[in-house]
Amino acid sequence: MNSKTILLRDDSSRYNNQNWTAKNLSLGIFKGHWSGLTFLSLLFCITIFMFSCGQNNNESKNKKLPSTDSTVFYPVQEYFLSQIKSVDSSMRPIRMVTTIDGRKDSAVISIEQFNKTAQPFLENNIADPLVKKYYRQSLFQDMTTGSYTFDYTSVNSSLPVQNLNVLLDTATQTVKRIFVSKIKIKEDSTITEKLSWKNNNSFLINRTIQLPKKREITEQIFVVWQGNN
Repeated sequence: MNSKTILLRDDSSRYNNQNWTAKNLSLGIFKGHWSGLTFLSLLFCITIFMFSCGQNNNESKNKKLPSTDSTVFYPVQEYFLSQIKSVDSSMRPIRMVTTIDGRKDSAVISIEQFNKTAQPFLENNIADPLVKKYYRQSLFQDMTTGSYTFDYTSVNSSLPVQNLNVLLDTATQTVKRIFVSKIKIKEDSTITEKLSWKNNNSFLINRTIQLPKKREITEQIFVVWQGNN
């Protein structure tokens, strides 16, 4: 039995029909840092409204269409900024473990180095109006992990962020983890990154660098500031 329940899927025809509703909600969604519970409540209201008004719409017709400007995204950028700020002010020791082609190195790092290392999580904002329209949002509930999952998938292969997942705890509606898949083309090199952020605990960067006529370089960066996990 499938333990995942689809709660919301970005469908352009439905969002066009209910554009005024989403726009009114989005006017206030980013005025300050909203809690996961408030954000989920708003999305559930949108979901119920869309399904009640558009049950006969054919989802397959717009399966690959981009999101509309009024689609309300989870505030991922604000979340990362708040996490980094909390680490900056916590005064806890920060440990970084770096593994390059199998060679491991571990060290305690400064706040400045932490901020620099965390930049891959901030450098591409999928809610930026210039790129937001190229992402489709879906919301799932996973019974086995006790999570709500916001899934953002790009319909534009040239964008760095191809997929992003936000996992919220179903009981507390707080972030558990965020996963980001990125591909960057720089001149003659291809850089693939798999990013993972564990709430109030740590982050992980798996990076693969492919240069022409050279062997692949693999790099893993693990940064932890809370506990030993």
